[in-house]
Amino acid sequence: MNKEKTLLNYQDKWEILCNKASKGYDKLSYAERVWVNIQGLIGTVDNGGIISFFYNYDADYYEETIEDLKILGQEKIVCLLEMCAKIFPNSIVPKTIEERNDIINNLPDDGSFDNMYEEINNKFYEYEKELEQILINYLIKNKIIE
Repeated sequence: MNKEKTLLNYQDKWEILCNKASKGYDKLSYAERVWVNIQGLIGTVDNGGIISFFYNYDADYYEETIEDLKILGQEKIVCLLEMCAKIFPNSIVPKTIEERNDIINNLPDDGSFDNMYEEINNKFYEYEKELEQILINYLIKNKIIE
């Protein structure tokens, strides 16, 4: 693995990619999509825990993110996201931020979800460095970064 590099080493290319994605997610190459989805997941979790992924626009592409995690061999993170998705009816993550936030904002405020999210967050953070390295190696292999 390419342990000397982190995603921060590619910040300039990331910003260019984000600009491209903002003009049309569907115009991204498959490897670019993987980068957008996985770094988006990492960023939102780092800035508010796993629930923030669902609170934000990144989860508009929940199904694609699951697919991309599987491409990277990250079934353990897929399981974490799927555990969180159980808060939604039939474990189906709504496509829009408004629908997701409406459901999240109406969850019981009795702390019953706090322990679950804390455990999921801790597991995600345990796997995060490996995920980052696998993503970097994938992007190098697909000639998105050097």
